[in-house]
Amino acid sequence: MQIKDIRSFKLRGPWPYGEDFWKERLVMPLDIYPKFRSYEGRRVPRPPYLEQTFLEIITDEGISGIYGPIGSSQASFIQNAFRNILIGEDPFRIEMLWDQMYRSQVHGRKGETMMAISAVDCALWDLIGKAKGEPVVRLLGGPLKEEMPAYASTLGCSLDPQEVSKVSQAYVEEGFRALKWFFRYGPGDGEKGMERNLQLVKAVRDAVGYEVDLMLDCWMSWTIPYTLKMAKRLERYEPAWLEEPLMPDDIDGYAQLAKALEIPIAGGEHE
Repeated sequence: MQIKDIRSFKLRGPWPYGEDFWKERLVMPLDIYPKFRSYEGRRVPRPPYLEQTFLEIITDEGISGIYGPIGSSQASFIQNAFRNILIGEDPFRIEMLWDQMYRSQVHGRKGETMMAISAVDCALWDLIGKAKGEPVVRLLGGPLKEEMPAYASTLGCSLDPQEVSKVSQAYVEEGFRALKWFFRYGPGDGEKGMERNLQLVKAVRDAVGYEVDLMLDCWMSWTIPYTLKMAKRLERYEPAWLEEPLMPDDIDGYAQLAKALEIPIAGGEHE
């Protein structure tokens, strides 16, 4: 079996929900600069449809592997950087192909590059699972569990206290025992922003109590002094963790926060 072709394709479907796609933006790393912080970016209206890009790796035996959705930049990167490495190769040599893609990127092996490599890797595993007639979880030695805990992510939801209460209760009624909410304000918003952040957390706890885990995401947009001050105010609400308060490169800063705070500090999602 050999890889014959690599393509990306788009799928489009109706937006099945009656509400807006995005009601409120979250705090962002660029908010340290006033011109970006002043951008509200609140409402994104209900789209007429949803369109996503997928990757397909096709073999000479007609079996293909699919992964997605991926970004358009990753799709282009795969075609430009990895196509010549993959065409004609045995898709079962998955570790070798991963290593060749990785070694080929002499100017950078992070960020978009690794996301592109990961997309190819996942598509190859999908292909192998189809060729073997086995779910990939078995090929990887599992399953180890029959169930996995899940939490509801509220990215883009309105931060109006009444809406926060309504959304939180709705997710708990659906069976979720953990919620993650995203802060809107950071160091540049001063004391007023801090109070609004606390208002969000209080609204969640007032709505669902303390039997539900609550995770809080800062999206790499806080500073060490701001995080130390906010975390002390947040402790009474018993967050399960405080996620990505700093830019991911600030390893020493994360260590400082982990030593100083009672709230667990989470990181590692972003490069």
